[in-house]
Amino acid sequence: MRAVVLPEPGPVTNLEIRELEIPAARPGWIRIRVKAFGLNRSELHTRLGLAQGVTFPRVLGIEATGVVDDPGDSGLAIGTQVATMMGRAPTSRATCSRPG
Repeated sequence: MRAVVLPEPGPVTNLEIRELEIPAARPGWIRIRVKAFGLNRSELHTRLGLAQGVTFPRVLGIEATGVVDDPGDSGLAIGTQVATMMGRAPTSRATCSRPG
């Protein structure tokens, strides 16, 4: 998979596009094939070295949209459209909206 990686804090020129191994879905998680993502203010702070407790190298792109390609035990179908976001839903679990 291609990913935007920040090997260490610094200028925007530190951002690298790398080929990484596709990870397996962890228990209780799903894996999505990302179609689009954004870099938000939190990731700007990470890039500038202002975020505490962040380890490097770091894959960026907290907020993304895509489709499920490994549903794990979620009950979602492969191909279901999903979005990710920073923070936690009120139930402390990611939620997804199904059209219709």
